[in-house]
Amino acid sequence: MEAPSIPIGESRGAQLARRFCQLAPSFSRPRAVHADMLLRFGGDAVLVRIREGRVASAQAPATPLPSCDFSIRASEEAWSRFWQAVPAAGWHDLFALAKRRELVIEGNLQPLMAHLQFIKDLLAVGREARA
Repeated sequence: MEAPSIPIGESRGAQLARRFCQLAPSFSRPRAVHADMLLRFGGDAVLVRIREGRVASAQAPATPLPSCDFSIRASEEAWSRFWQAVPAAGWHDLFALAKRRELVIEGNLQPLMAHLQFIKDLLAVGREARA
């Protein structure tokens, strides 16, 4: 699958956020996941609403401090390296990024840990297709 085209002139964080917003709605799993997750790609945010195992919406938050169950933030470089087709060791997993201090998880960790594989798979939708 080819990565969607990204307009030139946007910040790298905005490009990553746009890419995630384009790819995430196609993600679903047969799980009873119900959570609101705030993702930060550098300075750019995306509020992801997950309902019944599918992404109901993924868009820029309407308010500066949106309500969410938990948030995950990382630098543009961390997301770019995490989304490589085959990420290098230390850049391949959320907890590896957190250990490197490249990613921060905040908020109510219960929904994240209860549906950890779902969240990990969802966040990997931005990975480049293998050649």
